Formats: sequence, structure tokens, C-alpha cells
Amino acid sequence: MSKPVRDEKMFTNELSIYNKHKDFVSIENSHQELKVAHEKLTNDYKKLLEQARFLTWISGRLEKKLHKANRELLERNTKLEKTVDELMTAKAGKNAYAIIYFIAIILFVLEEFLIEPVINQFGNGVGYSILIKLIIVLLLKVSEGFIEDRIKKKPKVDAVKPLTLQRA
Repeated sequence: MSKPVRDEKMFTNELSIYNKHKDFVSIENSHQELKVAHEKLTNDYKKLLEQARFLTWISGRLEKKLHKANRELLERNTKLEKTVDELMTAKAGKNAYAIIYFIAIILFVLEEFLIEPVINQFGNGVGYSILIKLIIVLLLKVSEGFIEDRIKKKPKVDAVKPLTLQRA
């Protein structure tokens, strides 16, 4: 349905009141006819005013509901973003642990097969072996935070920014 046709159907009563009284003004009428027409116009205006007040009241209620729904959406969106960040941190930590354990296994195996025989050639070096393993563990612990930060910094999809309603 096109807009002009819809507007005509929507305001038929108002347009008929307007046309009737517009035509009435251009015709010579008696004082009594003018008085009756004025009373009719006043009553019609009162009805239209009551309708306008009612529609304004409904509009105000709907606006309040809309603002409330928007606030709730913003709160839920904030909560969702916080949860997503926590999940990303947990996933980054899990991935960092997996990488660190893999590196730790490789380093301990290399230490056992490459460095341990060299230490044993120069004498009983159990203390040196333990010291090297302790250094490996400390280096892995320090690098764990670095790896976790690198995993967190991977580009992530930005959430759609919520629309905010502004009063006119």
C-alpha cells in the first residue's frame, strides 16, 4: 500500500471534520448555525485532543520499554564480551601450557642425551645436571607468560557495536 493512500485512510475522520468546517466558514450562516457549528467543532477538537494525548502516553510507555530493553542488551553485551575475554585467556593459557610441555620434553631429552654425557666425562656431575634442569624449568616458566601473551594477541573478531538511542 503506498504512503499517500495509507495516510488518507488513516486520517479520514480528521480530514472530513476539516473539510466540513472549512466549507462552513465560506458560507453565510446565522448566529445560531455558527454557534452549533462551533460547539460541534469544539467537541471534535476535544476528541482529537484526547486521542493525541492517549497516543502520546502510549508512545512514552513504548519509549521507556525500548530504553529498558536497550539497557539490558548493553548489560548482556558487556557480560558476553567479558566472558569471551575470559574464555580467550583460558584458551591461551591452555595452548601455552601445551607448547611449554612440548618444549620441556624436548629440552629434557636433549639434556639427557647431549649434555649429560659431557658432564659425566668430567666426573660425577649430578649437581650440574640438576642445576641445568632447574635452569630449563625456570626459563620455561618465564617463557610461558610470553607465549600466553602472544597467543592472546592474535587478531580476534570485534563484536558489533550496539546502537545507542538518543533523545531528540
